[in-house]
Amino acid sequence: MVRLRRNMVALLATAVCLLGEVALFFTAVSSIRHLLVMLLSGYLLTWALYGFLSSSSHAELVKRFSLMTSAIALCLVVAEGIALLGLVDYRSVLGAFESTNALSVTGRHADRELLWQHDPYYRYEKPYQGNLGAALCRPPDPLQTVAVRYDRHGFRNRSDLQQADIVVIGDSYIEGYMTSEEKLATTLLGQLQGKTVANLGHSGYGPQQELVVLTRYGLPLHPQIVIWAFFEGNDFEDAERYEENVARGGSPLWRNVWSRSLTRNVLARTLRPAKACIPNTKIEQYQAQFMDRLHLATPVLFAPSEMKPFSESRLNKALLSIAEAARLCREQNIEFIVAFVPEKYRVYRDLPNVTWSSKAMESWTVNGAPTEMARRLANLQLDIHFVDLTPALRIASRMGLTTYLPDDTHWTDVGNRVVAARLDEALASLTLQARRP
Repeated sequence: MVRLRRNMVALLATAVCLLGEVALFFTAVSSIRHLLVMLLSGYLLTWALYGFLSSSSHAELVKRFSLMTSAIALCLVVAEGIALLGLVDYRSVLGAFESTNALSVTGRHADRELLWQHDPYYRYEKPYQGNLGAALCRPPDPLQTVAVRYDRHGFRNRSDLQQADIVVIGDSYIEGYMTSEEKLATTLLGQLQGKTVANLGHSGYGPQQELVVLTRYGLPLHPQIVIWAFFEGNDFEDAERYEENVARGGSPLWRNVWSRSLTRNVLARTLRPAKACIPNTKIEQYQAQFMDRLHLATPVLFAPSEMKPFSESRLNKALLSIAEAARLCREQNIEFIVAFVPEKYRVYRDLPNVTWSSKAMESWTVNGAPTEMARRLANLQLDIHFVDLTPALRIASRMGLTTYLPDDTHWTDVGNRVVAARLDEALASLTLQARRP
């Protein structure tokens, strides 16, 4: 009878533990930390069940538990230790897993003010894949290779600059990670001007981050001219979200160690396993046929987010950083230029050689962002020179020159050349004005 009771208790304990394991397994995991707690709980729960059912002595059970736990901990310490010392980055081993998290990709590190940066001297080479094409699950093109390398500060300059005549600040349009180094707008502008041009563009940056770039890296180069490239597509939104992103950023040291650790990357892969690509059907609706100068039609994709109305709060936040940059430049007798970077739709709309493939874009309109920005900047009375890149890009596109990548939101090599030429004209006009009595 006693033995039967013991068997019933054992069966009941086993059932309870198994139910606990099943409950943990089917619990919806909300974060990596949550998954880590679940794994630890499952490990301890399994040992508790083993200890309850085992006929071994308590001392033997403690010994086995200690040995196994110590062995696992030692392996983990060794694996994480080589990551802590920078000998391995598990992001490069396991690959990126969160497209919305910049630190999920190798070659990047956290920064308190900039949020994240490219690693010094980091370089990579990969097949071309446009961001809109990727959203439609189009595979990379192995026939086109993109090779990128960065300087000691994580910017696309051929060498580490100690001085620059012209500094260009902006986001991915200036960094040009889809463009070879010799065809970047900044490289071409340097050739046209016969001067040293520093490319301080960084993908993903907004106005507040670009202000940090100016003070930390731009002004120490003692430039004569600073060109601030403002992209209407996401700079308004970036300006609005910056404080929130900084507040939740945490310690850069901890974020750097955690982002490249084995634990984080393995758990993240478990939490977010690779899934079959699902095409963004919205993008398929936003297409046009672009007729080039050889009368060849090319399908062109547009981002669903283009031509969003900008709010007063977003505009004001963006202008605060630009105004501060202009003040800093004026204090050091540096000419300050704001170059307005338009969305693809603003450039291609109403062109005679562009035919819309669907009616989905017929309701699209363009806002008055460049005109309003020019007016607001002039009212600041900080000697800010404003250059709208839209007309130059429209003229070239009307002539059949493809200025934007068909399956991406960024400029082609031709687009970079058009931008360089327009900035060169603006600088020539600036020089001419300075010479007038």
